[in-house]
Amino acid sequence: MTNIVLIHGTWCDGTVWGEFVNELEKLGLNVYTPTLRYHDLPYEEVEKKVADVSLDEFTDDIVDLIEMLDEVPIVLGHSLGGLLAQKVAMKTKTKGIILMGTAPAAGIFAFYPSMVICFYKHFLRWGFWKKSMPPYKHAFYDYCMNNQDEEDKEREFSKLVPESGFTYFQMALPFLDKQKGAYIDFDKVNEPVLVITGSEDKMVHPNIAKATAKKYKNSTLSIIEGSDHMYEAPKYRDKTVEIIDQWLKNIINKEL
Repeated sequence: MTNIVLIHGTWCDGTVWGEFVNELEKLGLNVYTPTLRYHDLPYEEVEKKVADVSLDEFTDDIVDLIEMLDEVPIVLGHSLGGLLAQKVAMKTKTKGIILMGTAPAAGIFAFYPSMVICFYKHFLRWGFWKKSMPPYKHAFYDYCMNNQDEEDKEREFSKLVPESGFTYFQMALPFLDKQKGAYIDFDKVNEPVLVITGSEDKMVHPNIAKATAKKYKNSTLSIIEGSDHMYEAPKYRDKTVEIIDQWLKNIINKEL
């Protein structure tokens, strides 16, 4: 079986994937769902500990996991996890990477109105770079899961935890970041790259996926009509899995 490591996005933990894991297993994949550092702790503890965690620290945790596996995996990242997946691919061997609604790397334009609306409250706080970012209900309901059913929105929001403010500083203002955490050396990644976006993704604008796909020499771009940012959630799960299945058959399996 081929290993696949799933890297979740902002405010989430490794349980966010739900039935998506079962669908990937049906494709013959051995699925790993790590939780980013501190995200599995109670809300108040996450709030205290996650504030200054960097993109490199999150990345290194995933790299450590991958290098313990018996076989090189495919790495799938969603949103923030998409940027982390690209950083992972720079640091260790993968069979390929899948980027779903990926957060933008440095140099890719990201100041679309809907994205600014999602996160501006955090950046208006003094010292935002050293404060954890709480999950914003309006952003999650109306810009992340905007086309999902109400009960699914409520279920997922109830599980969210705060996110690293320093990580968001690195992504939003990369030119001020001495660590250069959001910078990707695209030429270092020679493996196949699948980039998935949705026409109704308001949390990470579809143009970011398009720009990201152009950066890689061996990339495939797929746009799901009508999809919001939660590709693994019920409404668009089947289509997302179908796209991954076709990519595996057409690209990955041929290379293996």
